[in-house]
Amino acid sequence: MKILIILLLPLLLFAKQKFNDAELKSMTPRYFQRNHTAPKLLGVNIYKTREGRVYQVDIMTDRNRTNEDMGFAYSALTNMGQYAKKKFNQFIVVMHSEVRGEPPQVCIGKAKCSIDTFIHERISYEKWYKDCIYFKEM
Repeated sequence: MKILIILLLPLLLFAKQKFNDAELKSMTPRYFQRNHTAPKLLGVNIYKTREGRVYQVDIMTDRNRTNEDMGFAYSALTNMGQYAKKKFNQFIVVMHSEVRGEPPQVCIGKAKCSIDTFIHERISYEKWYKDCIYFKEM
């Protein structure tokens, strides 16, 4: 019995802390604030759809940096989302523009595929962009 405790103790001590939805929502703005190249965060939402749990951020994008802003937002979602108590199925980035009359662009991505790209680096950014996400307008 003592051997089992000794073997399991390191796993318990070094296990990643998990956060509930309210904690993730309150931590997300700080993630954006601590990086000076981050796009302006307009909102954070966590909800459930037919496809499963969704973690969404709304950002203000600069039209000259749309891809960089979207990439940062996805990196934030994957970094924060990996610590959720309940797994996410989708990450969504809603990109608002200051260009008058231009509707927000929505990027919808599979959570597992995004985590494999940004966290585990098992999938290239190019493959992620081609196979894991899709865009639509609001």
